[in-house]
Amino acid sequence: MIQDKSTRFTLFATGILLLALFLIGWVLSRAATARRESVVAPLAPVSAPVVPPPAAGPPGPSQPLPALPLNDEGRPLADFQVLTAVTLVDDPANDGDTFLLNTPEGQQRFCLYFVDTVETNGGQPEAARDMAGYFGFDSEELLRAVGLEARAFSLRLLGASAFRVVTRWEKNPDEDAYLAFIYLKDPDRGLINLAQWLVRYGLARIVPCEQDQPNGASAAQFRELLLEEEARGKSEAVGAWNRKIP
Repeated sequence: MIQDKSTRFTLFATGILLLALFLIGWVLSRAATARRESVVAPLAPVSAPVVPPPAAGPPGPSQPLPALPLNDEGRPLADFQVLTAVTLVDDPANDGDTFLLNTPEGQQRFCLYFVDTVETNGGQPEAARDMAGYFGFDSEELLRAVGLEARAFSLRLLGASAFRVVTRWEKNPDEDAYLAFIYLKDPDRGLINLAQWLVRYGLARIVPCEQDQPNGASAAQFRELLLEEEARGKSEAVGAWNRKIP
């Protein structure tokens, strides 16, 4: 009887031991499998590096002012060049219609199309006589006063306002300067032709010129406009018209 109990206890203990060994083996097997899976598991996707956008190229040319009319091939109708970032140079030879300017092409001297002002440095006697006859002067003193007023008028405007020079690089042999249109930039009225203002205020005479305007207007049309401005100046007795001797 005692032997039967001992045998049953031995079998029971053996069963418990085998169960424990089985559980230990299963746990070890799962741990090994987990380790193998961690080795061969696919890596999480890595975000692509952020590549900076390519550097922007140089900015395109800004639209020139005044805008030039183009032909069917997209080329300017006239071979004008528009110079921006232009400034006045303090030069004793500057007068009402001729100026030394700093430009992207270096220092250059320009004189205006369509108009002529009294030269403040004396100039040619024939030119002075023509100017006196145009305004009706018989006094050199009055003529010089008009020249000084025109010089002060133009230099004040060019020194205080942004402006553009439009030229075809044609030389005026009498002035040793390039002929040009100069446009002042007014915040309220847009672009204003300096030659037009000089005539409007009685500070320049109109001279023959066949150069069409950069905006497409003909030389004849611009001359008519100048004549209208001159008539206003005469009616208001401004500039030289205020000094006319009956």
